[in-house]
Amino acid sequence: MGGETDREANIQLHARVEPVADEWDALADRAASVPWARPGWFRAWYDAFAPGEAQVITLRRGSALVGVVPLTSRRGVVRAASNWHTPEFRLIADSDALEQLAGAVMARRPHRIALQFVDSDEAGTRACRAAAEDAGYSIQVRTLERSPYIETGGDWDAYTRGRNGKLLRELGRRRRRLEAEGRFAFEVHDGSERLEELLEEGFRVEAAGWKAAAGSAIASQPATRRFYSEIGRWAAARDWLRLAFLRLDSRPFAFDFGLQHDGVHYLLKTGYDPAYGRFAPGMLLRHEMVARAFGEGLRSYEFLGADEPWKLEWTNTVRERVLFQAFAPTLRGRLERRAFAYGRPLAKRALALAGR
Repeated sequence: MGGETDREANIQLHARVEPVADEWDALADRAASVPWARPGWFRAWYDAFAPGEAQVITLRRGSALVGVVPLTSRRGVVRAASNWHTPEFRLIADSDALEQLAGAVMARRPHRIALQFVDSDEAGTRACRAAAEDAGYSIQVRTLERSPYIETGGDWDAYTRGRNGKLLRELGRRRRRLEAEGRFAFEVHDGSERLEELLEEGFRVEAAGWKAAAGSAIASQPATRRFYSEIGRWAAARDWLRLAFLRLDSRPFAFDFGLQHDGVHYLLKTGYDPAYGRFAPGMLLRHEMVARAFGEGLRSYEFLGADEPWKLEWTNTVRERVLFQAFAPTLRGRLERRAFAYGRPLAKRALALAGR
């Protein structure tokens, strides 16, 4: 699909990732970007989750791709291609192209722009805010998640001395109880061998507890399972996949689905078999994985997701992810802003009428 051109840049709109995938990867390499800012991630995301028309906006200077932002569009609302399976969303661009790329998003003049799971202080988010304000849009920002993380570049012993000693002693006691039950093993796989078998094992463990009943397990929804299976294959091909297991007599009872890239470990999904709950399997696996991050000299261990109490047992540092919304200076835009700000039935009814 083509786009509009000005004297400095060529803006194009694509309905698929594939036409620009190789150039996009090269751009992400230049930007030292995270795995979920790359075309392989979005190819899987669009296939599994896209609620509307895919819109990949690209910015070129000459023949060079210098910016890309993956979006969806539906009924005059432009959204980031992100959801609760997305650790963070960001524009990908050379530093001197962010302003133009943000302007290209605004140039479509939607009723509302919604960028979910962004860092409000990140350069691309700031560029979008400036472009929206210049276009007369009103801004609303709301925190979605505070994602805990551990800086792991230091000394493991120094880190543990600063943690909850009672917790660590209790985990040691439970591990000894496990070892008395049979052959205990901690494993981390990169997916280079037996990938499909390991994914099947892991998804089964992750769905063994409350997540299956709540419908939030990977295996609970075909789209979710398809997404993580494809991400697993894509990440394994790049040596970024890390599948961690605790086993007793070869039987898996705790599982992590993670990525490791550029000195950082990212925990995407985790779960355990409640039949082993008396051994605190989730916390035992966390102890092993955090110790491993320190041992490998990684820069950080990222829990991702919300600041749940079990994560805060390990750290008190978090990264804030927000919903950034910009509302057009139109009747529809003002009604949408009022509905989101106050949730008033009258505003919602007026919004529904305006959309007919």
